Amino acid sequence: MFEKFGSFALVLAAVLAFVGSAPGLADHADIVVSQAWSRATPKGAKVASGYLTIENHGTAPDRLLSASSPAAATVEIHQMTLQDGIMTMRQLEQGLMIPPGEVVTLAPGGSHIMFISLAAPFEEGQRIPVTLNFQRSGAIETTFDVGSVGAKGPRLQIASTETSAPTLPPTPQKTSASPEADEPFFTHICGTRVMADVTVTPGRTGPVEVLVQLYDGDERPLSVDALSVTLANPDKAIAPVTASATRIAADKWRVSMTTAASGKWSLALGIDMKKDDRIDIAAPILIE
Repeated sequence: MFEKFGSFALVLAAVLAFVGSAPGLADHADIVVSQAWSRATPKGAKVASGYLTIENHGTAPDRLLSASSPAAATVEIHQMTLQDGIMTMRQLEQGLMIPPGEVVTLAPGGSHIMFISLAAPFEEGQRIPVTLNFQRSGAIETTFDVGSVGAKGPRLQIASTETSAPTLPPTPQKTSASPEADEPFFTHICGTRVMADVTVTPGRTGPVEVLVQLYDGDERPLSVDALSVTLANPDKAIAPVTASATRIAADKWRVSMTTAASGKWSLALGIDMKKDDRIDIAAPILIE
């Protein structure tokens, strides 16, 4: 009996040793999540974007596969890429790679978390619970701090990963901690039938270029007959100014305008779907 038990113990020890050294396994200590944040959304908004920093302190790559939150029916990982001066968004169905020893920052104008079908609009000061699912490190719970509608980055905070692993101070990121004066302002506007990615370049007073990409309710590229952009700043007694956008692709439009003062502006899109079918959607933007 002792010999059988001894043999079983040796086999079990060998299996545990193999599992402990298997390259496909990782500890939460390898991944540190910090600076998770989002922006307050307008009343009636159905989507919101989230941003964060992920550090991989391990020796093997990991991958953010998916995310979930009680604050939204669906949470997706999206990537923004600039091609020929046109900003394009696509879902990363295979997840986001986190190389070993590197820091990956999800920030406005780049990769981001997309909250779809919000249970309620995000409000400034709110903390949104999110579960991040990694290929190697498993599920990591974190919270997204909601800033103002014009927030350019997270408020100063300690790493937001709720794990037993020791956390490290977040690595400073130029895109979130100290935005340049000429940094574009990006926002996502959602209506019941139309969604739009809007990039205002630069995000400061003076001449600006507004790039708009349209999607339908299922996030597919949307072609429409015409598009107009209206900018207004009632706080500074600046009356609304409307300009017709120029089509640069089937679903993409561009228009040059001027923002005469800093502060919170209203940006509205007038979308002519077809004859006698017009949709108006709007969102606040922040001009430095």
